Amino acid sequence: MNGGNGDRRIPVERRGEIRRLLSRRGAASILEISAELGVSASTVRRDLDELDREGDVRRSHGGATTVERTAFEFRFEDRRRHNSSEKNRIGEYAAGLLEVGQSVIFDSSTTVLAAAEALGRRPVEITGVTNDVGTARVLAEVPSVNVVMPGGNIRDGSFTLLGAHTQVFLESLHADVALMGIHAISGDVLSESSLELVEAKRAMMRAARRVILLADRSKFRPTAFFEVARLDLVDDIITDGAIPSGALEAVSALDGLRVHLAES
Repeated sequence: MNGGNGDRRIPVERRGEIRRLLSRRGAASILEISAELGVSASTVRRDLDELDREGDVRRSHGGATTVERTAFEFRFEDRRRHNSSEKNRIGEYAAGLLEVGQSVIFDSSTTVLAAAEALGRRPVEITGVTNDVGTARVLAEVPSVNVVMPGGNIRDGSFTLLGAHTQVFLESLHADVALMGIHAISGDVLSESSLELVEAKRAMMRAARRVILLADRSKFRPTAFFEVARLDLVDDIITDGAIPSGALEAVSALDGLRVHLAES
């Protein structure tokens, strides 16, 4: 069970498993890694120390976080599983803010997808606009939602519509609300790992009278590859109760930004 009794993996193999685990989750405690790999906590500590020296992870008190490159992007299904319970709570909260008759933009993020799924459980009569095929399918199953989609090309490895046709549509749009996800929140900077998503997100934010950002605690991290906007363009942010205290204080101090905690 532990590193000294029965674990036949060589260190490099075990550390590879730790890298993959952290890549899926973003962060994990020593106890979580120990249970997942079936090795002792002392073995995990030694492995994390070595991975930290190699620059593959960032060691923290009691655990570690992944070191993301600014242009690195997790696969959709990995992103959807990461902090799924928090995303579901945030999605439920966001759905509860929507009002009958509104036009609502749903961007192509996993937390916004959770908001679309929540509408199936608490229907509201709205017009839903999205450039995400998966989100459109979920919204189409809600009888109270009228679904509108742009044309465009499906982005490789995702369900997102992008390109000139999508952009022209978004630039001409006027909506009541935009539900937005983001890759990273660093101070007051919102950033994305993929440049091709940036212009679509900017157009969505410009198109809406009220911009609501859906971001679980893992989104409060170093800046990604390309800046999308500043937080002063956001009206509301919905996050979970485990947001780092420093990050909560920083966003709460911004004038005009309403902070909502979707707690269990």
